[in-house]
Amino acid sequence: MFGRVRSIDLTSLNDFIIYVSTPCLILSSLAEKPIELGLAGKVFLSVVIVVLGCFLIGYVIVKLLGLSIKLYLPPIMFANTGNMGLPLVLFAFGDNGFSIGILYMVSMTIIHYTLGILILNFDKSPFEVLKLPLVYSAILGILLSVSGWKMPLSAERAVTLLGEASIPTMIFALGYKLSELRLSHVKISLLFGGLRIALGFTLGILTVTLFGLNGVTSDTIILQSAMPPAVFNFVLAEKYNQDSHIVASIIMAGTLISVFTTPLIIAWLI
Repeated sequence: MFGRVRSIDLTSLNDFIIYVSTPCLILSSLAEKPIELGLAGKVFLSVVIVVLGCFLIGYVIVKLLGLSIKLYLPPIMFANTGNMGLPLVLFAFGDNGFSIGILYMVSMTIIHYTLGILILNFDKSPFEVLKLPLVYSAILGILLSVSGWKMPLSAERAVTLLGEASIPTMIFALGYKLSELRLSHVKISLLFGGLRIALGFTLGILTVTLFGLNGVTSDTIILQSAMPPAVFNFVLAEKYNQDSHIVASIIMAGTLISVFTTPLIIAWLI
């Protein structure tokens, strides 16, 4: 609605998401609860396998269709495990699943901030990921969680408030771009939005089988793996001068498909 009545430049908003709010979200998520390193390692490796599996299969499909790797591959690889995945995990599996879901979300975000940016910007500045605060906020969050140390209360509140702004701001930026959506992208968007869910679901099952995981842990990993494309795909496409209209369309299409697939997956898991 806002995009219909007013035109704005999203550059500053996207910079706020990338350099301020998302690093704060990761730091607060990690520092809030103690981390069991063995479990965290398995969850992280599960995310790595799912993302790399989507990368390999998606790369072949994108190349066969003669499409842009930078534009079409990231939405297949990176899932919406935060503002969509976490509430669903909490609803389906309770607090135990929610803790696993946070580990999955943090792992996905770290990989998205590193591998995702390398895909988009490797030919220009392959070391730009080292300039991004999220990498260091993740390291600090892990150190705080493992050591049991706490941030000063004022700093903790500020970090939490800034982190809570991350997801709503992403959704606003995405909605603004969707107001300019071109209908010519619908078919290809449905294809790639559906691929993200199908590949993620299949690879999630293979991953938990490989690691011998079961119960709430395996269910959470499978559900998070089967989420639609992440909103952050749009933020990075906008920042690195890709056709963000197409990325926004893929995200919307995948989210619409997930309205039908997610209840079926949850019913199958429980």
